[in-house]
Amino acid sequence: MFQIRPLLIFITNIAMMLISWGIHEYSRGDEYLVLFMIPLIFMVAPFAMSAPFIMALYAVNFAFLALYEILGILDMTDTFVFILLFGAAGLCGHLAKFLYEAFLSYHKSDILSRQREYNSMVNTLEAIDRRGRKVESELTQISHLYEITKKLAPALKFEDLLNALFGFLEDNFKFQTAHLMTFSKNKFARGISKSVGDEKYSENSEKVMAYEKVIDYARQQDFRPFFIQQEDAKDLFDAMKVRAGTFMVFPLFTGKDLSAILAIEGVSRSSYGRFRILVPQIVLELRRVELYEKVQELSIIDGLTEVYLRRYMMGRMREEVDRASRLGLTFSIAMVDVDYFKQCNDKYGHLVGDAVLKKIAERLKGSVREVDMVTRYGGEEFCIMLPDTSKKLALAVSERLRRSISEAPIRAFDEEIRVTVSVGIATYPENGQNADILIEKADTALYKAKRNGRNRISTV
Repeated sequence: MFQIRPLLIFITNIAMMLISWGIHEYSRGDEYLVLFMIPLIFMVAPFAMSAPFIMALYAVNFAFLALYEILGILDMTDTFVFILLFGAAGLCGHLAKFLYEAFLSYHKSDILSRQREYNSMVNTLEAIDRRGRKVESELTQISHLYEITKKLAPALKFEDLLNALFGFLEDNFKFQTAHLMTFSKNKFARGISKSVGDEKYSENSEKVMAYEKVIDYARQQDFRPFFIQQEDAKDLFDAMKVRAGTFMVFPLFTGKDLSAILAIEGVSRSSYGRFRILVPQIVLELRRVELYEKVQELSIIDGLTEVYLRRYMMGRMREEVDRASRLGLTFSIAMVDVDYFKQCNDKYGHLVGDAVLKKIAERLKGSVREVDMVTRYGGEEFCIMLPDTSKKLALAVSERLRRSISEAPIRAFDEEIRVTVSVGIATYPENGQNADILIEKADTALYKAKRNGRNRISTV
């Protein structure tokens, strides 16, 4: 296209020359009119031709004017005027081209500036849109996780909550092993671990996790949540027996008390961020279970002596009767009564008397097995159920607990008091085949011990 334009200009210029020559030759006049139109070509030429072409155009026109002067068509003055016209027209053309290009450059720069602003706004909006979609996706995931945590709500016992918690982790997070370290009065109680795919828990197994090391490191971090990678702390991973490449820890507080530490191996950093949001919900569930178990404990535990209450013991005794009946087993119960306890209250006061009862309960619990049940039956009277225990063995156990009380004085406040107990024993099925009869028989044996001088053991 740009190669044709100069040629058209040349052709137009030559055509005007020929027309001017033709008018001179045939009509003898008006050839000047055509010559006055040639400057228009010089005004247009800068827009379509390069400098060499323009110089060539000037040369051709000067030659044509020189020819007209030689032929006498133009005189010297006319030739000079036309040369000035051609030059002026060329200057006007170049000036017009400069102004036009300046306008285009300004207009183009303005367009480019606006285009850049537009592109910047588009990029910003796209970034906002991407961020919005990401936030919306995260909110959806978090909302979904909150909905799932509602499955933890039905758990009223710690074991049920533990099962629900590990199930929740397996369903919603990619990890290798989860560990839960529980505390009682801010002291480490037990550690429970479970790996993905395992059917059973590993409890208090130092082979799985060095729980104390984890707790010590969490204490160094002021019990703040943390996420670490093996490549950054290999020695620490070895000390804590962490086998995965990543490890995150969340201390769980109820109020100011440390309830548990949840530690998870092999989880991604993005999961760490999501999990931090869910920790308060898990803490609430732990607190709810703790309160429920506390209420349950208060309903079966005597507040003063911290042994079981009578109504709970009676239910357990009926269960033991059923079990012994089905399996052909035997068990014994021992009714224990503090000798001359009223005199102790009268002499030292009820506060000291309560302290004495509490110390006696502690010694009774320390003299029997974990499977045996110590119960406050009423006032200063205790009942001890001894599963899988014959009468002969029950006598030996009763003698041991009698001595544990009588041989060492009890310190209550500033007083040192010596007390003794009397014990009555009944055995299933020899002395009765239901709970009420066994209690009655043991009570009869106890009164027998009282009549025979106290601080002794009697059987039916």
